[in-house]
Amino acid sequence: MQNPSLLTGRADIHMHTTASDGRATIQQVLHHVAKMGTLDVIAITDHDEISTSLWAHSQRDRYPFDIIPGMEVSSADGHVLALWVTELIPAGLSLKETVAAIHEQGGLAILAHPFEMLVCTHMAARYLRTPEVLLDAGIDAIEIHNSGASTPGNNWLARRLAHQLNLTAVGNSDAHTLAAIGRGVTCFEGRTAADLRYALVTGNTAVEGRSWPITDYLRLSPNLIRNKLNVFSGTNTPLNSQTHP
Repeated sequence: MQNPSLLTGRADIHMHTTASDGRATIQQVLHHVAKMGTLDVIAITDHDEISTSLWAHSQRDRYPFDIIPGMEVSSADGHVLALWVTELIPAGLSLKETVAAIHEQGGLAILAHPFEMLVCTHMAARYLRTPEVLLDAGIDAIEIHNSGASTPGNNWLARRLAHQLNLTAVGNSDAHTLAAIGRGVTCFEGRTAADLRYALVTGNTAVEGRSWPITDYLRLSPNLIRNKLNVFSGTNTPLNSQTHP
C-alpha cells in the first residue's frame, strides 16, 4: 500500500441513500459531492438495491466526478461491495457464491467492514481463524477503513487481514448522511473510475480516513441497537429495513 500523498485520486465507494437506510436522496448526495469538490470517484452502494446506483451512473456526465454502478450485498457470510455491476446480486448467498455472481458481471468484490460484530459475528471469528477462506472465495479487496465502524478494533483487524493475505486495501465512509461522505477514502493514481479499477486490480492504493461526526452516531444509534439485538437473538433482519451499517 502506497503513501497517500503520492497518489492524486480520491474515491469513496461505499455510501447509502434513502433507497436503503441512508438519510439523503440520491439527488442530494450527488449535489453534495459536487459541492465538496474533493472526490474524483464515488459509488452508491445501497443495501441489496441497485436501481438508484444505476440512475446515478446514468447521470455521471453531469458531474465533475466519476460514478461507479454498484451495491452492498448482504451475503450469508457478511457484506460485500459489488462494484461495476448492473444487475441485482441476490442476498443470502454464501460469500463464495456472492463473489462469483459479481465476477460473472465483470465486477469487483470488496469485503466490507469484515470485523463489524453487528453484521456477521460468526464470520468475523472465522476470518481470524482461517483467513484463507477469503482467497478461496475470490475476494478482490478488503475495506480496511470504515468511517462508521462501531466495533472497537474493526479497522485495525481488517488492515492486518489485508496485509496477511496481500489483498488490495480500500477505505470508505460507509456514509448514511451527507456529513459523513468522504470521511474515508481510497487513494489511487489517476482521476477516473477506470484508473481506480486499475489500482484495485494491481493493489496500488492507499487509505485515508476518520470517523463519522458524533452526531451521525447519535442519529443512527436506534438502528445500531436494534441490529445488535437482532444479531444476538438470531433474527438478523434484512439490511434494507433501516439497519446499519
